[in-house]
Amino acid sequence: MRKSGINMEQVKKENRSLIIKCINNNGPLSRKDIASLTGLTAASVTQITTQLIDEKVLKELGSVSESTGVAGRKKVLLDINPKSSYVCSINIESETTTIAICDIMGNLVTPSKSTSPCITHLKTVAHSKSGKNTHFKAASFLAEVAKNCEALISMLPASSKKLVKCVSVGIPGIVDKENGIAVKAYGIWDEEVPVRDILEKELTIKVPVIIENNVDAFAKAEILFGAGKAFDSLLVIKWGPGVGSTIVVDSEIYQGRHGKTAELGHFIFDKKGKLCSCGRRGCLETHISYSALTEILGVSRFEPGNLGKHYKAASFDAKKKIDNAIDLFARSIVNTCTIIAPNRVVLSGSLFKDPFMRNKLITACSSYDSAYNARRLIYTSLSEKESYIGPAAVFISSSLY
Repeated sequence: MRKSGINMEQVKKENRSLIIKCINNNGPLSRKDIASLTGLTAASVTQITTQLIDEKVLKELGSVSESTGVAGRKKVLLDINPKSSYVCSINIESETTTIAICDIMGNLVTPSKSTSPCITHLKTVAHSKSGKNTHFKAASFLAEVAKNCEALISMLPASSKKLVKCVSVGIPGIVDKENGIAVKAYGIWDEEVPVRDILEKELTIKVPVIIENNVDAFAKAEILFGAGKAFDSLLVIKWGPGVGSTIVVDSEIYQGRHGKTAELGHFIFDKKGKLCSCGRRGCLETHISYSALTEILGVSRFEPGNLGKHYKAASFDAKKKIDNAIDLFARSIVNTCTIIAPNRVVLSGSLFKDPFMRNKLITACSSYDSAYNARRLIYTSLSEKESYIGPAAVFISSSLY
């Protein structure tokens, strides 16, 4: 389809985002440096940065000498002002939901009179196995989430409360971002849940509510603050409680039809295998998820970060089953990389916290293709922020910011 014209408003937004991303990736820059790195004209950079300074999104740090050899020539450096806006980040996982107030650099906000950052956790209320009363349980749970959001916001001084510009939600499975609906939240709710509508009704703070798949949200954080600052092509894998993945191409999330993301965990290995949360049988997730591992190990539960310890203490048969599951995992990763050829594979999630199991998986990948070694498969640098930074990054990447 031929484009009928240029949307100038969209161009302005894209140029604005380009400048912010340039400073985020490179640190404080002068207007001249920004123009050189982005390819924008000096006039455009001056116009946009002036507006961003007026909005307090950017701040001037002062002047430094230019390395031009001309005595006395100075340039003014610009940097991102992390306190220009805040976001209430809600990350819903199958077992735990994390709620936090973050600045636009993905850092937790700490009220001026407190030493404790604005973050809390609560148990996720999932569906009944029969699927009955799913909507009621979801609405009741989200009402509790809204109360926790407002409790965190109430900790902020009055001037900071005004800086909270968005409530951003990350949730597993298929998401209708446009309408704010969790279409299929694997392992949580059996039916569609209008997350945005429920939260907007329950919250007294009147700000936009946005929703995104949780792994896509974390991948946006990797683009802004992690491996994406150096590499524009990534395969981001989250292991725990299930297996999720996202493909990043040219620093953008690859989005499939109907809101579906790249579901590595739902590669099918046995069509007559165990029933998966997605409704199909024999998916990778039925072999390598937290629940599958607890069954293999013969324990009721374990700390995900201690998987290696449990593996070492397991029986010969249990070790063999886990080895086979890791082999399936490695094969899935290498086959995916054969198609999309990412610069790096980023490993994230609670089950990857154990370096022993990370190295075990990397070794298995290398056995199929030596190119996929510890240099190509890297552990996320955002591990300490995993529970909340994804939804914050969705807001920071959006046109709302």
